Amino acid sequence: MEYRVDNRVVLSTDREHKNLYSWSIKEFDPRGKQIGGDHIPWAWGLSFEAIELIPTCNLRISTENGEAETSKAEISEYIYGKLRPSVEARQSGFYSMFGTQRGIPEFGLFVYQATDGQDRCRLWGTIRYESEWDFERQTQEDSVQIYVHLSAEKFDHLMGFVKFPRPTSAELRLKGVSGFYSEWSPSIRTDNIKILANAKDQGLEDPQGLSFDPPVLGHVQEFDLRFGQQYPLIVKERS
Repeated sequence: MEYRVDNRVVLSTDREHKNLYSWSIKEFDPRGKQIGGDHIPWAWGLSFEAIELIPTCNLRISTENGEAETSKAEISEYIYGKLRPSVEARQSGFYSMFGTQRGIPEFGLFVYQATDGQDRCRLWGTIRYESEWDFERQTQEDSVQIYVHLSAEKFDHLMGFVKFPRPTSAELRLKGVSGFYSEWSPSIRTDNIKILANAKDQGLEDPQGLSFDPPVLGHVQEFDLRFGQQYPLIVKERS
């Protein structure tokens, strides 16, 4: 795989605000000029809105040893959605991978029934890369996916709501996302998020030989998904 990284990404303890944080991730353009300020983990909330929400049912039939008599059918359901950053203050947030200035306009959402009955939420992502499959060159764009697993009861309740009556809006708020960074600010809002999905793939450099690994995509402290139903009401005219 060939990962498309345009800028240097450096882990460093050299910092602008020495009394506010002990380390940061810096980004440099090909000429060696730092892009933006020092980036540190972003612990506050971030909002998204759903632009597509699809309940999906999958049927899979498999056979053992090629014998039709041993065929087994499995039915599974899941919810797939597309999200985009919500507009906060005057503009929606700009999300990009460390090592690039490419914006990530959409995020994926997958909701499954947990096979072990445990509720959990994790994020996964990758920087753009090119690979060869069946003698063809293929490109995977920068991507961030949110995976949610719910116990059977909670999954069925959520699936029932998504199917009927169908919601007319959905908003998601994440808080404490590992791998999300922004420049230090006294505010609890930001309009610029840098993402560290995989330190190796994104070429993170550690020239000082620091004895820790910075957070990458994975853990989420809070996941808050809210559905809404807005229908026009019939109002009788006064006589």
